[in-house]
Amino acid sequence: EVLWMSFFPDAHNPHVSNLLDLQSSNEKFEDFYTAHIKKLLAVRGGSRYLSKGNYNISRLAYIQSIFPTACFIIPIRSPVGHVASLMKQHKLFCEGMRSNLRAVEHLRRVGHFEFGLDLRPINFGDNHMIGDIQQLWRTGQTVRAWSRYWSYIYGAVLDQLDNNIRLKAASLVVTYEDLCSDSVSVLQAVLEHCDLPAGMSVIEKYADKLRVPDYYTVDFTSSERNIIKEETQTVAARYGLSYDGKDS
Repeated sequence: EVLWMSFFPDAHNPHVSNLLDLQSSNEKFEDFYTAHIKKLLAVRGGSRYLSKGNYNISRLAYIQSIFPTACFIIPIRSPVGHVASLMKQHKLFCEGMRSNLRAVEHLRRVGHFEFGLDLRPINFGDNHMIGDIQQLWRTGQTVRAWSRYWSYIYGAVLDQLDNNIRLKAASLVVTYEDLCSDSVSVLQAVLEHCDLPAGMSVIEKYADKLRVPDYYTVDFTSSERNIIKEETQTVAARYGLSYDGKDS
């Protein structure tokens, strides 16, 4: 992420679009980033490079333009569980940063603004929507804020796939609920999509470890659940999900 920020100074500026698509171009970055990955592969004796980056969802088409054979795994979770998890993580980050303010500057340096005291939403080009979400956060309407942000993010992701045939073919959407309930089939689909031949050895190693967490519970009031439903059900339905994960 540090490399992206070095070449794209507004990569995390919520007041401008952070979207990088087929119209985006930065030759110096493209040359540097390609060389950087080649060096990592050479040093580690690898042939494939895996990037786990949340912010890549706003750069999918651009990444594909640099690496035409890249494939993408896009995880998604039903809104009730996901909003609960996001709120929990944000609270933990805020508490940790308040007890150690140096963490704020550290996370800025390494490019992590998903949670905490310097929370910055990803802007896909809708300044009005981003302003609304930030206002909801500021006024303590956290359930509605995170729900609306969920819809904004996943709606924008699906819009990218629907408008780009090549990108859609290179992408696999994986639902959290399916990964936990039908781990073998989902892992097999991931391996096939990424053209990874390891097969059953990987599935047998990890399938039984994938399960719904039991270390916290989703504790929303009926009113809060109604807010989540109101904000997310339309986008969730586009993915074949229910807002609460009970059916799909």
